[in-house]
Amino acid sequence: MIELQLTEEQKLAREMARKFCEKEIEPHCEALDKEEILPFDIIKKYMREVIGSDTIETVEDVEAMQEGQDRVAQLLMTIEMGKVNSGVTMSMGASIALAGYAIMYAGTYEQKEKYAVSIMRGDKIGAWSLTEPGAGSDVLGMKTIAVREEDSYVLNGSKTFITNAPYADIFVIYAKTDLEAAPHKGVSAFIIERGTEGLTTGKPLDKMGMRASPTGEIFLDNCRVPVSQRLGDENRGFLDCLNNLNHERAGAVALAIGGIERCIEAATKYAKERVQFGQPIINNQVLQFKLARMYSDLVHSYAMLFLVEEMIEKEMDISAVASAAKLFSTEAATRAGLEAIQIMGGYGYMKEYNVERFMRDAKLMEIGAGTSEIQQMIIARQLIAGDGANLNPMDAGPDFFAQRARKKAEKKGK
Repeated sequence: MIELQLTEEQKLAREMARKFCEKEIEPHCEALDKEEILPFDIIKKYMREVIGSDTIETVEDVEAMQEGQDRVAQLLMTIEMGKVNSGVTMSMGASIALAGYAIMYAGTYEQKEKYAVSIMRGDKIGAWSLTEPGAGSDVLGMKTIAVREEDSYVLNGSKTFITNAPYADIFVIYAKTDLEAAPHKGVSAFIIERGTEGLTTGKPLDKMGMRASPTGEIFLDNCRVPVSQRLGDENRGFLDCLNNLNHERAGAVALAIGGIERCIEAATKYAKERVQFGQPIINNQVLQFKLARMYSDLVHSYAMLFLVEEMIEKEMDISAVASAAKLFSTEAATRAGLEAIQIMGGYGYMKEYNVERFMRDAKLMEIGAGTSEIQQMIIARQLIAGDGANLNPMDAGPDFFAQRARKKAEKKGK
């Protein structure tokens, strides 16, 4: 069970992340939001000084770090980053927790050695490339195809809204490899390096929020890659994709919590200092109720986050619970941003006070990794398929992906 009393090590990890964010990220938030600077040098410094990525030299080092990591400490550190700048956190997560994790989960030893180690060290930028212009929520409607030609594949198609795409060094790209198979059985993943002929990327897209995280398009025009660049088994990429999405949704909760906390802090401080009609506006019960609801959302989000983490630790199926947690917490983060703006009035609407940025950033989390509507569909499908006995999250079945990874490890050990 997750202990509610933090250990000294967990407190230290949180404090290290907090100090780094205050010193190395906070002063640059305006420039990051204006896209005057990129987040990658900051990310590399964070990974080196806070995570200790400079100790990673081999695949075994990555595996040891993953096995020995304190997940609660990692979540607390993510929350601290989310309290300062969600965009920087998003770019780092897309590189490490999506592209890097995908390679570590499904890759061969050679692929891990060549690509994952450099991503996990922060030396290379990864981009996990799934969404297409006509296939966002409808993942299985993707049009990008990969045709096998002897010892290589030729890829054609495009991706859009891909985090880090304009500057990434290493791309994990999903494409259809069997047009006749059932959609969920005909998708494969590929590792493609920048500079590969036939792969180009567009300029950073001009977004409403998460502007510290460069987002762009990828174009594949007869892009030829050797079979050795396929990630995982042919036509099994969709399953690996679902595994990544589950964990991305769980990670979004920690990011949302950071935004909610920052908005509560900013709104409370302002309401105590702002005097209207001869008294601080914090004395108005209407504002107190707004803050109370924001805090209630925060507590709910924390509870859901640690429930998901407990289930991950016990290798339970988190698909429905992760969707419920993402649905609630990301919408709560947007509400918190809007309420903070309302409490602070005209000042809240000004960029100087930052809460408007947290609202803009939060809104993307209701869209990325599956929109709120998609999360509701996932939950509803599981409810329809069940008989009511699995309504308690602790009755969830085993995690298919964790079992699969263990079997692969056991097979490798033999």
